[in-house]
Amino acid sequence: MSLVARWESAAHLLADHRDVLEGRPDEGDAPLALTARGWAEWLLRLSDEALESIEASGHDAAWPVDVPAGLRALIDVARVIAEAAREGGGAGGRGRGGESEGGGARGARAARRGETPRKRTQIEAFAGVVAPFAAAAKRVIDVGSGHGHLTRDIAERIAVPVIGLERDVALAERARELSPRASPAFAITDVLSDGLSLRVDDLVIGLHACGELGDAMVESAARAGSSVVLVGCCLQKRRAASRAPLCDSSGLADRLDLPRALLGLSNLSAGDDGVEATRAENLAARERRLALHRLLRDTVGELRLGAEIEGLNRRAAHGELASLVSRAFALRGLDAPAASALASAATWAKQHHARTRRLALPRSLLARPLEVFVLLDRALHLERHGFTVGTVELFPTAVSARNLALLASRQ
Repeated sequence: MSLVARWESAAHLLADHRDVLEGRPDEGDAPLALTARGWAEWLLRLSDEALESIEASGHDAAWPVDVPAGLRALIDVARVIAEAAREGGGAGGRGRGGESEGGGARGARAARRGETPRKRTQIEAFAGVVAPFAAAAKRVIDVGSGHGHLTRDIAERIAVPVIGLERDVALAERARELSPRASPAFAITDVLSDGLSLRVDDLVIGLHACGELGDAMVESAARAGSSVVLVGCCLQKRRAASRAPLCDSSGLADRLDLPRALLGLSNLSAGDDGVEATRAENLAARERRLALHRLLRDTVGELRLGAEIEGLNRRAAHGELASLVSRAFALRGLDAPAASALASAATWAKQHHARTRRLALPRSLLARPLEVFVLLDRALHLERHGFTVGTVELFPTAVSARNLALLASRQ
């Protein structure tokens, strides 16, 4: 399937289900998008076993045979779009687990100081696809270089200068301390504020370039003709309230202008093992947050869902409910509720969370296609500027759920 056909498939899926994306099931209430389609009643009848299986397996889940026809169509198209991004062909490099075409991949090494094994695996895979592009470049620019682990790895593999760009002064200084050689060098700059100046023979790279930064890299590379290797993440992290598509949306522009709240949905991932906690632990944390939201709302009045955790690290919800409530109320100068109120809120949250999980399934199906759409939108933008473009799933989701790479060259 051509890149434009894949883009159009993802674009139409999101546009046709924009109401499903926006219909977040708050506190177990069925969104109008689901009741209007006749899905809500069926979803609420799902057994606990079926719910667990679908949540854990994501797009690979086996749904019950009596799933409504419209929901079945959504399941099937979403699965095809999620699969299509894994091996998009095009600009060279390697797929997950393969060897680089440019001969730059080497045996996996032990993690360096400050690197987790998970990070080392990501760097090894990413560096492997970078190597063929770097061979044709005169300079490699690593945007958002952080401590410089990836930057140093690339510099050890190639002979051309490597430069890391980082806006955080402390991170850039630490990267310099860890880099005794002349290459890589590290510059302190905010690409979003200061711009990204590239040359036609540059290779610009980014491993987990957040939100708007990925778009800025793609647009700068398109103007300059620079090669790009990019894995994006956290699409909601941007200064503007929404993200407009980079490509002509064939009359779908309004429905594809995605606000930050919807872009954040792309961070969802299936599976029992999360990056910071298991799925069971994350589900329990959401239930505690729902109980906290109910308690705060009963005390202070209307409260936006999600506001209950403001001022606290989200990991606070992984502790005991009593501790979470005590801290959240103290931040607002409020007395903590009685134990009986906590017990009542916990019972209510358990019941409503069970409903919410079921009603959230159609919306969750759109999480990966949403991420894929942004990937394809960036890829198509580059293709229309004369680039040869490929996409690939670079490493297993157990290493990082944000694993879709964009590979592009105009040479």
